Amino acid sequence: MKISVIIPCYNCEKFIAETLDCLLGQTLKDIQIIVVNDGSKDNSGKIIDEYAKKNPNILPVHQENAGVSAARNNGFTHAAGKYTIFLDGDDLIGGEDALENIYNALEETNSDLAIFRVMRFGYGGEEYTAIVDKIAADREIDWLDKRLLWNFLVSNKCYRTELLRESGVKFPPMRYSEDGAFFMEFIHTAKPKITGVFGATMKYRRRAPEDGQSVTQCVSVELLRDFSKSYDSAYNSAKGAPEDYKQELLYKNYFSLINEFYRLLWSGDNEALAFMDERSRFLLSKMDEESLRKCRFTVKDMGEPVFDKAEIAEKPFVSVVAKDCAPEFISSLYAQSMPLFELIAPEKSDVPDRENIRFSPAKPKGKITVKVSGKKALDSRLLKVVSILKKSRKFGFLPDFVIVFGARILLKLR
Repeated sequence: MKISVIIPCYNCEKFIAETLDCLLGQTLKDIQIIVVNDGSKDNSGKIIDEYAKKNPNILPVHQENAGVSAARNNGFTHAAGKYTIFLDGDDLIGGEDALENIYNALEETNSDLAIFRVMRFGYGGEEYTAIVDKIAADREIDWLDKRLLWNFLVSNKCYRTELLRESGVKFPPMRYSEDGAFFMEFIHTAKPKITGVFGATMKYRRRAPEDGQSVTQCVSVELLRDFSKSYDSAYNSAKGAPEDYKQELLYKNYFSLINEFYRLLWSGDNEALAFMDERSRFLLSKMDEESLRKCRFTVKDMGEPVFDKAEIAEKPFVSVVAKDCAPEFISSLYAQSMPLFELIAPEKSDVPDRENIRFSPAKPKGKITVKVSGKKALDSRLLKVVSILKKSRKFGFLPDFVIVFGARILLKLR
């Protein structure tokens, strides 16, 4: 067996068939597909069993719900391939020859780990991850390469099974951010020989808000604690690394805190915001001047993070004035990457009870006003691009409607 693909599956009835079909359609046929049904409450288990009956290379494993880490660890005990890939139940492998390209690259370079491209698709359109593209284009990658700190994702990597077993590294029992703890412990324990594979792509599915919130679309103290534990574990794994490497890891932690959690502050409670505030202060206290400079650049488009909803509601940077408030519009607004906004909704509209929502004819408080129909979803990057243009010396003087129009054009071109 050349490659084992391990797929944890929890309530993935909408997507698991597509994931299995993309693997079965690969030109590399000598593969093992291990699907771990983690106590799904929908028809996922039935779909998996039906596929297994028709395809002998699919191994179904059923367990009581124990979380994605336990499912992956369980699946790995059954891995018979020379190499192992961990793929999620709603993700895809792009290109019919992707697995063949991965296998050949590992064999030709005698490497222990292959890293391939990442494309995000689904809600928000298609987008390749630039830094991963650069890594995947390299034939030889040092295990201490700092670019690896920006690619903790587990599903775009293929491990030499024997080395992974010998390392003893397992996925920690976390609901979120377990990838980083696992990957960092592995590379600092095994010090693997790494190669890039530009001819293969892991397609990461972004689900629409109406499909139900994923862990990347909400914020809670529990998720924040897992996030912090994961990065602390990664930092401890790298304790023998050079100082500039550890500083990069601290900065990556801060960057992720802002871009993955802070942008969703309106879905969190005061306890979650207080945790974010405390964590950000802790990270900043451990950074050198260069890392602090990068942190200031990270938040430049939204201003210094404010961890108080009432303060943001009183002094928003952007006022969004909507003629209507369709559910998909509301969902997309609160998924924006720039959270320092208020919504001025039409009277008697059906909107959440949140501090930053007022009703017309209220006067906008923001430095820039964005007028929208409110009948369809917004690009999740719109307010961020609007903020950047408003703060720029070249465009900040332009009327608000011109800046908004320019932002929309830029997003279409990207």
